[in-house]
Amino acid sequence: MTDSLHTLFAAWGDPSPDTRAEKTDAAIGPGFYFSDPNNPAPIEGRDAYLDYITQFSAMMPGAAARVVAISEHHGHARATVDFEKDGQRMVRGQYFADLEDGKVVRLIGFTGIGEPD
Repeated sequence: MTDSLHTLFAAWGDPSPDTRAEKTDAAIGPGFYFSDPNNPAPIEGRDAYLDYITQFSAMMPGAAARVVAISEHHGHARATVDFEKDGQRMVRGQYFADLEDGKVVRLIGFTGIGEPD
């Protein structure tokens, strides 16, 4: 059920707009909603999301996002994601997802993994 999260984040590092879109289409459900701490407002819909990850690719050529841990229950998932460049982790984030029929319909991201100060 969580394969869609691996696929969704694999699109971030894909250099091809066509296969980036194919991966996204395979991973998201209708009415996709995405809230990321690096964007001033939530993103709604496939096209706006693809624009966002295209900007990521343009700003960080060769960078990628990789799911390193995941847990799931009752149609919800928590994924720890490493954003990497040249094999080095730049930042680790945590994402919370709502899943429907195996697809991501809502994704909320946070920088870090909630470590206590």
